[in-house]
Amino acid sequence: MEDLVVESIKIMGHDVIYIPRESYNSDDDIFGENAQSKFDRAYNIEMYLANVEGYEGDGDFFSKFGLEIRDSSNFVVSRRSFERFIPTNIASRPREGDLIFVSLLNKLFEIKFVEDELMFHSLGKRLPYIYELRCETFRYSGEDLNTGVEEVDGIEEKNSYTVTLDVSGGSGHFYNGEWVYQGANLEYATAKAEVANWFPSNNKIQLFNIYGSFDTGSNLIGNSSSTIYNVASKEIMSSNFVEFDYFDNKPVQDDGEDFIDLSETNPFGTP
Repeated sequence: MEDLVVESIKIMGHDVIYIPRESYNSDDDIFGENAQSKFDRAYNIEMYLANVEGYEGDGDFFSKFGLEIRDSSNFVVSRRSFERFIPTNIASRPREGDLIFVSLLNKLFEIKFVEDELMFHSLGKRLPYIYELRCETFRYSGEDLNTGVEEVDGIEEKNSYTVTLDVSGGSGHFYNGEWVYQGANLEYATAKAEVANWFPSNNKIQLFNIYGSFDTGSNLIGNSSSTIYNVASKEIMSSNFVEFDYFDNKPVQDDGEDFIDLSETNPFGTP
């Protein structure tokens, strides 16, 4: 029976990339989550997409936090295939928080819940034959993506926080994607980041995945290219905060009071 399950998933399913999540700092005891996560490994495995007609879930809607996209999909993977392709020292079963990249859809999904009790009435509950992975589209929030899959790693470069530095007094060219640092070396750097874009025509460099704070007047060193430039200036977030009204319709109310009286003495106003 398990042979038939594995064979049917191979025939009807798709090859996807399973990306396990790793944490490189202590867990947040207040919110119960990993504040900083990274994804350094990627494994090919076959899975069956359960809802082939479209996304499930709440869909796209406006909330008090803005536009939210909550498209969900369910994937089915066999236990035997998972144990075969995913090293046991990485994960013994699919885990909540891990990612699935579907190249056919060019979408990245995050596992929200793993159901391991499907089909146990007919096949027995001794060991799960399959896992159903209930996933939502992945929302990037500062994770470190270095999986080696170009489409996945590009998400970090496009969506992460970036700074732009003006450099001078050097020669050579930085490589896109290489690490740059200030300090003795990359391991003991006072500040380091990855290069998103290098503009040699005007000596500007755009950085992401930033650790520490870059200082002006110090050398910026490319770890792979050995390029050295001096940091002349950097982006500084403006401290001129705009004072907003407590509620959005206050300007409309203020303008309306100029030509219509909505006080308690005349609640319906006057022409």
